[in-house]
Amino acid sequence: MNESFALPHRDPSFLGRSELVDDVLPGYLDRADDGVPVVLNGRVGIGKTMVSSELAHRLHSRYADVSWIDVTTAGSGQPAERIAACLTTVHGRTGPHLLVLDGVSDPDDVVRCLPRDETRVLITSRADTGVWHRIAHVVQVPVLPREESVRLLRKRVHGLTEADAMHLAGALDDLPLAMENAASWLTSGMTPGQVLEQLKSSASKILSGYRSSDFPRSLAGRLSKATSVLAAGAEEDRRMLHLLHALAVLGPAPFPTRALRGDRWEVSDSDAQYLLTICDLHRRLGGLRDRGLVILQTGVARLDEISGAVIRDLLVARPEDEAAAFAMAEQLLVAAVPERAAVEGAWGDWALVTPSVLALDPAHVHTKPGRKAILDTYAYLVDSGRYKEVIDSLGNLRTAWEEYFAQCRADELVVMSVLARAHFGRGHYEDAERLNLQVYWERERNLGPRDPSTLVASAYCALDLGAKGHHSDACQLAKDSWLEQCNIFGEESRPAMRAGSYLARLQTPQDPNLAYRLGLRIHRLQITHLGVRHQHTLDTAHHLALCLVALNDFRKALPLLEETLKYRQETLPPGHPDTLWTAAHSYLLSADLGRPVHQPALRWACDGLRRIFDRDHQVVRRLMAMVKY
Repeated sequence: MNESFALPHRDPSFLGRSELVDDVLPGYLDRADDGVPVVLNGRVGIGKTMVSSELAHRLHSRYADVSWIDVTTAGSGQPAERIAACLTTVHGRTGPHLLVLDGVSDPDDVVRCLPRDETRVLITSRADTGVWHRIAHVVQVPVLPREESVRLLRKRVHGLTEADAMHLAGALDDLPLAMENAASWLTSGMTPGQVLEQLKSSASKILSGYRSSDFPRSLAGRLSKATSVLAAGAEEDRRMLHLLHALAVLGPAPFPTRALRGDRWEVSDSDAQYLLTICDLHRRLGGLRDRGLVILQTGVARLDEISGAVIRDLLVARPEDEAAAFAMAEQLLVAAVPERAAVEGAWGDWALVTPSVLALDPAHVHTKPGRKAILDTYAYLVDSGRYKEVIDSLGNLRTAWEEYFAQCRADELVVMSVLARAHFGRGHYEDAERLNLQVYWERERNLGPRDPSTLVASAYCALDLGAKGHHSDACQLAKDSWLEQCNIFGEESRPAMRAGSYLARLQTPQDPNLAYRLGLRIHRLQITHLGVRHQHTLDTAHHLALCLVALNDFRKALPLLEETLKYRQETLPPGHPDTLWTAAHSYLLSADLGRPVHQPALRWACDGLRRIFDRDHQVVRRLMAMVKY
């Protein structure tokens, strides 16, 4: 055989992929439908070449000849010309012949010159295009199962423990090439902990191999080459590269393309050229998929986590490309976030978009629509009960936007209000009161006492006072806010109903009869105007039940709590604090009435509230006394 077409050396440590190598691929190659090639398809680093090489060695005895053509290095000229020249050389060989074309980037480069005799053709390609599916049997190469990844690493690295191999395999996304690169560092003396730390700080370095000669066959090297080809291509290729970079900085969570709205593209004139219509976007996403750089599913686009980390590292060395990536990422987020954070019907969309919003460094967000998208996201996080996450993250955001907030105090007050709500949800009432008072004073001074945002701030201040035991002052402030909102907006408006619900809640310790009458009035208005399942309606129902408990009317209180709990579980995210509160009060009342309480449910409520509050909260203490740990 011509040495130019010789098989690569067999890897003696190849393992796994048994179903693919022993059954699926030989089955396709042995079929009688001559002329139909088999395409091994998969992303960068998935192990297509290794699988093809092992298969060719195993099947070598079945064929009179086996030829291997590395398309990426075979000869000079354009890919189609190089492939045609190679195929001309191997054409006409007698007997059954296996031909492997490794690294075909474009089906059009080979489709016209594939042999039409009894030659069996196996192709590896990152491209996942409709052309392949029309002319070939396409077999997707999956990532290694975790147990095979562990075996691979432990075979490559003597003395590596199973626990360390498990951690490394997870961090490397079970990508064979990434694990090979990491193993090279481990055999050079690095510890597993050092490799994991380097993956976080500089994935591109650790995935280049420990010698300079490793770069061409490393994951970082192949990704660098793929992006360089796009950068040197036509304008549409460069726009695809900008989109790839944007997806990388929005990762590692999948980006929900299903949430995008085409009428919200333009953030700034300078970026409008990159994303003109939904069709333009999806054409570019399709181009990235065809190059094996992006994984597309219905309504979702994603890079695998380790490739995204490498691309982000490569971006750091190119400030101009990095700035363009963040600008386009901001555009995508503005086009994807739901209109209003507090609408429960949009919570499913928010759950999809929020990971991408939180992945974007706020220091790189420079437009008002982009900042609004991020602020709305934090409002959603508070509404969905993720208080600790908000408290931990908003400090970084305020630092990143310090200069902006100095010029736009109104947005800073929004952040302070959201942060206050998160502190209140965690039981940090002093912190919540300090922030809410500052917001209230500034809004009253700058906007006036009758401005809607001032009245909302005053209602929050009333809740803070009530939580600290100042019931008389809290009730008076809440009453003033409620009456003013009724005068301005009408009693049936959402702000007025919300303020009225707060007032009834605050009146319960002092005058449960008065609180019950007001709460019942507000509850009926909310059912009419918001519906029985709306969270504001359920908040009022919960506190109505507590009024009934204070009035010793347990027969009405327990069914109301149980119905409210059912609706909360149907409409809120799992483990939401409001669900836990309603569950806790329902279980405690059941126990007080001598009814059995399911221990797993009781433990769930207790553990959930313990994660939110300290042990010394009275409701948590009562639950802990009932739970049999």
